[in-house]
Amino acid sequence: MTTPFDQQPQPVPPSEGTNDAPEDRANAPTVPNTVPAGQPNVASDGATTTPMTPATASQRPAGAPFDRVYAVSPQQLFQVIHDQLTTGATFTLDNENSQTGALSFHSYDGVNCTLTVVPQGAAGTAVRLEATGNESAKRVDEFLASLDKRIGVAPAPATHGAGAATGFAGAAAPAALAPNAQGVKKTSKLSVFAIIWGVLFVLAQFVDVSGRSWGGLLFATVIPALLSGFAVYVTRPSGKVQGRVLAWVAVGITVVGLVIGGVFVIRDGAEASLATKCEAYSWPESDIAALLPQPKSTKGEIKSESSDYFFIQVCDTDAKQYADYVKSVQDNGFTVDYSKSADIFNAKNADGYSVSVSRYTDNETIMSITIQAPKKKEDASTDGDAAKQDDKSTDTGTDSSDANKQSDQSSDQKAQQNTNDNADFKSTMDSYEAFIDEYVAFMNKYQKSDNVVSMATDYAGMMKRYSEFSQKVDAIDESSLSSEDSAYYTEVMTRCTQKLASVGQ
Repeated sequence: MTTPFDQQPQPVPPSEGTNDAPEDRANAPTVPNTVPAGQPNVASDGATTTPMTPATASQRPAGAPFDRVYAVSPQQLFQVIHDQLTTGATFTLDNENSQTGALSFHSYDGVNCTLTVVPQGAAGTAVRLEATGNESAKRVDEFLASLDKRIGVAPAPATHGAGAATGFAGAAAPAALAPNAQGVKKTSKLSVFAIIWGVLFVLAQFVDVSGRSWGGLLFATVIPALLSGFAVYVTRPSGKVQGRVLAWVAVGITVVGLVIGGVFVIRDGAEASLATKCEAYSWPESDIAALLPQPKSTKGEIKSESSDYFFIQVCDTDAKQYADYVKSVQDNGFTVDYSKSADIFNAKNADGYSVSVSRYTDNETIMSITIQAPKKKEDASTDGDAAKQDDKSTDTGTDSSDANKQSDQSSDQKAQQNTNDNADFKSTMDSYEAFIDEYVAFMNKYQKSDNVVSMATDYAGMMKRYSEFSQKVDAIDESSLSSEDSAYYTEVMTRCTQKLASVGQ
C-alpha cells in the first residue's frame, strides 16, 4: 500500500527537435493569438490547431490536506503536538494513537481536525492535517503557526520556476522546516544542579553540629535559594530551556531544608537553655545565699539570683557529698517542717525561709539548691489607716454591732478571695507540672526518632504551649504567696527543673 508521501516527481522530457535552452524559452517574447474568433489556427507545419483555453488558478478545497515537514524525529514531533493540544485553549484533544501517529482534535468553534505523523527518513517527519468546518482553513493555519513556534523552526527558502518539485497529492512540495540553532528546548542544567544542591542542603541539616543559629541557617540557605530562583527564571515559558517542573521541585526542596533546619535550631536553643553548664562559679555574697553552706564542688551554674530567691545547680556531686550537704543545711537551722528522702530535701528555718536540695535522677552528679524568702508582711501603714478608719466610725456614732457585722463580712470576703486565689494558684502549678511531664515525654521521643521531619508540626505546637505555660508561671508574684503556697511553689518548680534536666540524658 502506498501513501501520497511515496509519490515521486517525474522528470519532463525536452521537446524533440529543439535545442532551445530553458533560459531562451523563458526569455522568448510572447506572441498573441491574432486569429479571429471562429477561424482555424494554422501552425507552421500547415496543421490546423484549436485555440487553448486559458487555465485558471487552482483552488484548495475545504478539508484538503495541509502538509508540513519538520527536521525532527517522529517521537519528538508527536510529543510536541500532544503538549500543544493538552495545554492550549483553542484546540481540545479527542483521541491519539502513538503507534500509528494519528491524533484527532477539535477547536472551540466546531472545527474537527485529523492529524497524522509520518516518518520521512533523513528528511525528518511529515504531518498531514485535514480539517472540516466553517473556519477550517483559519484554524489549520493557526494550529500550524503555533506548532512551528513550539518546535522552534525557520522555513527553508522555497524553490520557484519550471523546475520546482512536486510534493504531496501533486501540490507544490512544502519547504522543509529545520530546527533553529537550539532545536527543541533542552532541559535546564541549572534546574538539575539546583535539585542536587537542595538535596545536599537538606541532608546537611541532619549533621550533628553544635552552635546552630538562625544566622548560620539563613546563610546556608542563600546558595540553594539563588540556584532554584534562577532555575525558575530561565525555564519560564519564553525562556530558551525547559524544565520548569524541575525548577519548582528545587524550590520545594530548599523550603523543606529551611524548615528542618529551623526545627533543629529551635530544639538546640531549648536544650541549651535547659542544660547545666558545669563551669567554675563564685558563691554569691547576698544575704539570702549566706543562709546556706557553700557546696564542696566549685563547678556549676547559677540559674537565678535575687534578694529573695536563689537557685543554683552544682556539678560533680556524688551521693555522699549530697548527704553531707543536706546535713550541713540542717545544721544551719533548716529543720522546720522538713521532709527528707534519698534524692530530695525540703525544709524551712525559724524565719520562714524555704530551702530545697535535690539530685537529678537522670544525672545524679548534679545537685539542685533553691532557697526562697518568706512572704513579706503587710505594710504597717495599712494598719494605721485601718485604725484611723475605726476612729472615724466611732466619732460619727456608728453602732459597734454594725461595724462588727461589716468587719465579719469583709473578713469572709477576704477569706473567700484568698481561698479562690489559693485554688487558682495550685491549679496553675499542677497544670504546669502536668505539661512538663508531657513535654519531657515528647522531647525524649523526638530525640530518639529517626524521622524528626514528620514530628515538626507537633514540635512547633509543643514549643508554643511551653512558652504559654512559662509566661503563666513567670507572672506569679512570689512575694504575695502565703507560706504554704510558697513552699508548694518551690516544691513544684524543683520537680519540674529536675524533669527538664532529664531531657536528652
